[in-house]
Amino acid sequence: MLNEKGFEVSIPDEAGMQRVFYMLQIDGNCPALMDYITNATDGKWMSKQRTSLQNNDKLKISVLVQYNDEIYEKTETRVILNTRLLTTHDGQSNGIKFPSNDGECQAHLASQKQQKHCKPAQSLVNSGRRTCQGELLFEDNFNELKLNRSIWKYDIRQRLYHVEEELVAFDDDPRNSFVKEGQLNIVPVISNDVFDGSFKLGERCTAVENPEQECNISKGSFYTINPPVFSAQLHTRDSFSFKYGKIVVRAKLPKGDWLFPYIMLQPISTYAETHYAKQLRIAFARGNIHLRNVNQEDVSGSHLYGGMVIWHHGRPVQYLRDKLIKEHYGDDFHNYTMIWQRDKVTLMVDEEVYGEVYEGLPYFNEKCFIIFGVTVGGFLNFDDSTLPKDVKPYKNREPRAALAFWQKRDTWAPTWGKHSALVIDYVRVYAE
Repeated sequence: MLNEKGFEVSIPDEAGMQRVFYMLQIDGNCPALMDYITNATDGKWMSKQRTSLQNNDKLKISVLVQYNDEIYEKTETRVILNTRLLTTHDGQSNGIKFPSNDGECQAHLASQKQQKHCKPAQSLVNSGRRTCQGELLFEDNFNELKLNRSIWKYDIRQRLYHVEEELVAFDDDPRNSFVKEGQLNIVPVISNDVFDGSFKLGERCTAVENPEQECNISKGSFYTINPPVFSAQLHTRDSFSFKYGKIVVRAKLPKGDWLFPYIMLQPISTYAETHYAKQLRIAFARGNIHLRNVNQEDVSGSHLYGGMVIWHHGRPVQYLRDKLIKEHYGDDFHNYTMIWQRDKVTLMVDEEVYGEVYEGLPYFNEKCFIIFGVTVGGFLNFDDSTLPKDVKPYKNREPRAALAFWQKRDTWAPTWGKHSALVIDYVRVYAE
């Protein structure tokens, strides 16, 4: 529609349309007009312009449409003839460019405010909006007095007595997770007594696959005890997820025997509580100060790993890269970075690349959310088959594993302390 007061361009609304971006240029003149539409009105995605069109004007219309998280583009040129729009060129499929050389046309919003150059990124976010390369998509510096519960949700359940046994219960108790001096602290706490009373989480429990088992511990056998350790695990599944991008976590890893940090991404089709979930592990190092495998290789907290874990019928396949240093990774803060792209995953620590992973990427063809936590033990984290006999105070698949771990606490509890917390300074996600 056009008249002496200006003109309008529009396309009809359809299910699945999320955003529409117009670039309009009259007779090749600068500045071009841009309009970013986030909602349809009366069944149309409409841009209203106050610029008048004259007879024989050529109007070049370029449209970007976000439809079901994919971007589609079309360009056509219309000629004004006796207040009618005639199409002279249709169907050009080239992407809209934003020239930067002097003398070339710069794109402007209808408000005439010049826009920052944007190179479209491959990153997708849960909001469905368009992203630009290098754009900050998510950030938490933990500068508030308390954890932002609109961003972070807790995993609340016990991890004992099932196929992936970990010797811990996750809870939202302030002893186990808190914000202090601009840092998130996730603290494993040893229980006072594992025999007194029953263990019931009630309606607070977030288990999704086996609530009866993960929300309660019955006293049906002589070896069953309450959790020997309480800790925390939290995630962004309900607030933020992304597909492809660069995530940077500045953190100090926990120190203490049989502690294991979770700093990872997990597909949005799963829950934090899902067993055998695929994981992109941004970084981990075991809490033990001294630990060697059956080949006498150092697998202690001085050995950093990152990569992915994929499960096939209950059996893990790991694609990991690693970096060994002299100090424990829990001695100081480090920047742990994962760059997740279509064709590879790049792993970095303190801006140094220590590995690239090309395998397993088809298994991560969806958005993922962030998980932070500290656990104890774990069949995969401390695999009996890779460690010398009698190094661990328990065996993974023995019914009395949790009881054995508790009874031998004098061998591991002295290695825990204030340094046993996972401390996170910040987390940032950038578009790639």
